[in-house]
Amino acid sequence: MALKPFPAAPTAVEPLAKTGPTVEASNDVETAQDAPARPDFRRYAVIALVAVLAVTGLWKGVEWWTTGRFEVTTDNAYIRADITTVSSKIQGYVDRVAVTDNQAVKAGDLLVVLEDADYAARLSEAEAALAQAEAMAIQARADVAARKSAEASARAAISAQSDRLAETRAAAESAKANAKLAEDELARYTELTARGHYPAAGLDTAQAKADAATAEATRANAAITTQASQLSVSNAGLSQASQNVQAAEAAVAGADAQVLAARARVQGARVDAGRAEIRAPISGVIANKVVSEGQLLNAGQQAMSIVPVEQAYVIANFKETQVEHMRPGQKVELHVDAYSDMKVEGTVQSLAPASGAQFSLIPQDTATGNFTKIVQRVPVRIAISREALDTGLMRPGLSVEAVVNVKPPKA
Repeated sequence: MALKPFPAAPTAVEPLAKTGPTVEASNDVETAQDAPARPDFRRYAVIALVAVLAVTGLWKGVEWWTTGRFEVTTDNAYIRADITTVSSKIQGYVDRVAVTDNQAVKAGDLLVVLEDADYAARLSEAEAALAQAEAMAIQARADVAARKSAEASARAAISAQSDRLAETRAAAESAKANAKLAEDELARYTELTARGHYPAAGLDTAQAKADAATAEATRANAAITTQASQLSVSNAGLSQASQNVQAAEAAVAGADAQVLAARARVQGARVDAGRAEIRAPISGVIANKVVSEGQLLNAGQQAMSIVPVEQAYVIANFKETQVEHMRPGQKVELHVDAYSDMKVEGTVQSLAPASGAQFSLIPQDTATGNFTKIVQRVPVRIAISREALDTGLMRPGLSVEAVVNVKPPKA
């Protein structure tokens, strides 16, 4: 039997071969359609990021417009305090030191005690000199009283002598008148006797009477001379007594001056003795103590320092372009480098009358040589709030960042 050839593959086979991939693609499409739709997270993330940036930018913009544009900032600021140096006013050996470094003290607290034996002895000596001066003043006043009494006696004697002299002069005038009368009678009787109208015995009586009156007048004149001489001597004595009184009063003035000088020496010795105890002039914290027991401390020599931490303040050096709108009383926000989590409030207290360069040892001279413009710094004093000062953490020397709100107040 003859074999027949294998029939050729039908033409439909080729399309059938081509339908394989078509069927797979169809299956993929069905699978994609059947699966749930995935959200586009990348798109949402971009939108969210843009929204956050927009809100943040808006918030920052509003903050800058309302606050930030009115803030002036500098980190060239430091805490300062008026540190007081404690020194001795007298020379002496240190007997006891009553404080240590970093110890808080109040004004009037005992710091150092010096040996005071020498000053106590000087005080006793000055008091003895004062007692002696006071005794001399008392004696001088007694001398003045005695001399004034002598002067008064001299004045009384002169007054009595003047009265007697007046009486003597009156008696002399009377004796002179009697002598004149007796002489007149003698002349008349002599003439009558010569005519024989008066007896000779009567003439002798008249002569005797005239002689007696003349003698009385002579004695009265002599008494006047004597008493006048005595009065002159008494006047000289009164003048001397007055001079003695003046001298005694001058001695009293000198004695009083000696008393005042002695009292001043006593006061000075008492003050020096009191200065053996050195006390705190202000309240604060002890620092830089350089004194020890047994040390010879000279007058004016530093013993320690006191830092008034409760009276600290901030000196902020702002650029000259930053102080245009800065005024005393404006609020300040302070950030102390040592306490990053601590918020400190302050107030602008004052602005320096000149830039810091004006107070340098060698001020800048721009009139000669090359000129380079440098922005100057103006020191601004800032008061620290009482709450921050009470913490005791505001220590002089710490660095500070100061932010001043220069926003003008509402009208």
